[in-house]
Amino acid sequence: MANGPLAIIDMGSNGIRFGIVTNLQRHLPVTFEERVSISLLEEQGDSKVIPDIIIEQVVHAFLRFKALCEQASVPPENIHVLATEATRVAANATAFIDRIFDATGWTVRLLSKQEEALISASGIVGTCYEVHGLTTDCGGGSVELSYVMTLTDDDHPVEVSETPVSLPFGSVVMKRRLDECKSDADLQALYGELVQAFKDAIVQVAPPDSLKFGNRGFDLYMSGGSFRALGYLSMAKRKSKTKTQYPLPMINGYSLSNKALSKLVLQYRNGDPDDIKGFRITKRRAKMMPAVCLLVIAMLEALPIHRVHFSEGGVRQGLCYQMLPPEERAKDPLLCAAMALRERLHRPTTPNHEVIHKLMISALPAVYLRHDHPLQLHRILPAAVSLAPITSAYPKESRAVFALHLTLASGPLANAPGLTHKQRAMLSLILAYAQGGAVHDPSLYSLQHVAGKKALALAKYIGHLLELIYIVSPANPGVGLIETGMKFSTNRANLDVDDSSMYSSGSVSSLSMESGDDLTDWAADDDDTGNSSSQELQEIDMFPPVNLSIKIPPLASHPLLNSPVIVSLLENLNQKINKTKNDAVSIKRTNICNVNLVPTFNDD
Repeated sequence: MANGPLAIIDMGSNGIRFGIVTNLQRHLPVTFEERVSISLLEEQGDSKVIPDIIIEQVVHAFLRFKALCEQASVPPENIHVLATEATRVAANATAFIDRIFDATGWTVRLLSKQEEALISASGIVGTCYEVHGLTTDCGGGSVELSYVMTLTDDDHPVEVSETPVSLPFGSVVMKRRLDECKSDADLQALYGELVQAFKDAIVQVAPPDSLKFGNRGFDLYMSGGSFRALGYLSMAKRKSKTKTQYPLPMINGYSLSNKALSKLVLQYRNGDPDDIKGFRITKRRAKMMPAVCLLVIAMLEALPIHRVHFSEGGVRQGLCYQMLPPEERAKDPLLCAAMALRERLHRPTTPNHEVIHKLMISALPAVYLRHDHPLQLHRILPAAVSLAPITSAYPKESRAVFALHLTLASGPLANAPGLTHKQRAMLSLILAYAQGGAVHDPSLYSLQHVAGKKALALAKYIGHLLELIYIVSPANPGVGLIETGMKFSTNRANLDVDDSSMYSSGSVSSLSMESGDDLTDWAADDDDTGNSSSQELQEIDMFPPVNLSIKIPPLASHPLLNSPVIVSLLENLNQKINKTKNDAVSIKRTNICNVNLVPTFNDD
């Protein structure tokens, strides 16, 4: 494992990407990134020769990169230069590579098609928590296809296809091929070639049937600039009832159903490139989009795809992920990023976090913490516990709004990998509610739409319980709350046993989420109710009603409780959890009722 910062240069067909990674950790902390808009494939033309003037432009860019590496104290042995399709097919590739070496002393590693496909798939894995499905990366000269399965084996945490495929249908090539079509017959011939190529490719990749969602097909993880552009175009089209723009302008973790992606590419397939506009869509990229849409239409016809997930991962992230030791690969990138943020803020993790985590687990039935639960609370909850107190020292007017933005595009965890947009929205809302939830920011309501009713209800429930824990004993929250004698307990409602004896008396707080009621305005054409099609999950209610009982000793028995601040918070906890007046998404149908405060007079 390399020590210190690393520099990765991805000399792709459609651009040259340079990045410095602080160190080899699971969340791949980035120090600096830069892209040079030189399309080596486009500049070659039909001659397949990289012009001398372009070679000199590349050399000048590399010399700048070298100076930046020296400023960042990147050891020479930690600098990696990778080249892909455009360099592979260039007639003067050897002279090009030699010129770079003469100018910089850097050796260019020319990837084979199979190596590029494997590293591209590894880049997708590196930017996600778990990947189960097909992977595809669209560059300028080629498009890669493979599959990835995240395993529980610590020595081999990821299984990938032994026979990945690289097809000569990158965005630059596709634009050229489409421009060459002079008739409908030419277009149909090109389309037929694409469909057959993908049908042959899936046979060679040989994904196991266990990756399929029954008869609905595979999940497909997309990376590469042209595929990511489709994600940005989709975001630009999504509006809430209040006409608010989509609140998460980051591509990693964005997702679309097969139906939604099909509708998108059919719209832009015959569109005028001058009319294709959106965030991070350059004029040059827009000119390629009709051809890229044709490629995706063919892919969706040839491959049984259930859902598409967009990833920022590529060759740079893939190489870094491959260099991680097995024990680092096995870590959760979200929790690593949260821990790194606390360390940067000189707020290291303490034993209190483990105590608080256990308290919060006692407030949730085990089904919500299953590894395969669609909301991934087994990861979101410990991250929320770790991050919730970070903004407590801020002015009271800004605590909740800063907490809301911690994981958003404007926050320090914007590049934290391993979160879907729904999960990122939910974590953001939990952190805001843990600071009281008084947020005068339209992002709050947009995020409620992204999260949907189920995640919103859980976010309010979890967030306000964390608020209670951290207010009772701010300096020593977990241990302090236990010292007061306060306890949480839950039971599943509507079981076949008499559960009334599990609680002392009174009403309870019930959290109920009906399966399938979570289609919001942001995702009206998506089915995002989970990520597993196993028979076991189909037979389990993943969002059952929850009964919560908060057992408290007589308030006068402990000074941390016997205060108007705490009394008021306890009395209004039910209202905070159930308040819907100012929410963008109503959670009334989720049946959140009353919080049950049970006086206790002994230690049971």
